[in-house]
Amino acid sequence: MSDATVRLQLHFELELATPPELAGLDHAALCRTLADALGPTVLRGLPAIAGKQLTPLGARVVRHHHHLDAAAQAARRVERAQVIQVAPHLTDAEVDTLAQRAAARLPAAESEQAAYLRGQALALVNEYRLVPCAVEAQLTSGKPAHIEGRLNLTNGHIFLDASHRQTRLQAGQGALRVSIAGTPVALAAECSGHTLTGPVLDVAVASLVPHRDVLLARWQAG
Repeated sequence: MSDATVRLQLHFELELATPPELAGLDHAALCRTLADALGPTVLRGLPAIAGKQLTPLGARVVRHHHHLDAAAQAARRVERAQVIQVAPHLTDAEVDTLAQRAAARLPAAESEQAAYLRGQALALVNEYRLVPCAVEAQLTSGKPAHIEGRLNLTNGHIFLDASHRQTRLQAGQGALRVSIAGTPVALAAECSGHTLTGPVLDVAVASLVPHRDVLLARWQAG
């Protein structure tokens, strides 16, 4: 086989996390720096390894060339307020951590960003963060009820103890007032039905956001 009869092209794209000083280089300098770093080990090593792997086929590398290109990607910035809006259960340190981690893969479409950040927040912290609360509601008998429970700041669900397994709330009474013990915070909960553990009560996560500092302080106080 005196000359090439097949042209083989291998194309790889490597996405690199780099220090700011490297990402800040202009195009020519960035390509030159990366080429110097890769050096013969990669730029000449790949054809050599490929040749060895192709030998059983009776093929050999006659000649080769490479093309190296690199472009710095403008990192999207995640504002702390964006994280807090979808994950008020996170502490300040956790908000900062998530904002930094999530920036690289933040969707370009604003309509997708909230869901992405919420998912990342739950991947970071998905434990129960409970604060004592009380719900004011009407029973099916028409009598008022004061139901004590624990509000989970992570997802807005209210946990009730075993004494409320037989509690049944009147349908169609609208939003239920929820007070957080030891704070002036008042929230609204919805009852989506009843299970073996009692009424299913939830507070919208978005409604926790304006009270985040107070709620986190209450959780941290135990």
